[in-house]
Amino acid sequence: MEISEIIEKNKVEILDNLFEWAETFDWELDEDGERVLDSYDFVFGLAEKLDKNICSYKDYEDILFHIEQINYLETKIILE
Repeated sequence: MEISEIIEKNKVEILDNLFEWAETFDWELDEDGERVLDSYDFVFGLAEKLDKNICSYKDYEDILFHIEQINYLETKIILE
């Protein structure tokens, strides 16, 4: 099964977790204590693309990477 098919099959669960994961990057600070939104914007953007069905193959790869990160200490997303 293609990566896009696996992600689309589990889309609802992935979306909920991706939007939540994006929030963990909100208010990330750089070495000067300035707010940095790059990571937040990137993950939130991936979730929006998935929600709107406009993901590229690279987006699916990035989503898969973030699923692995989300599942690092506790399995939250099980891909069927």
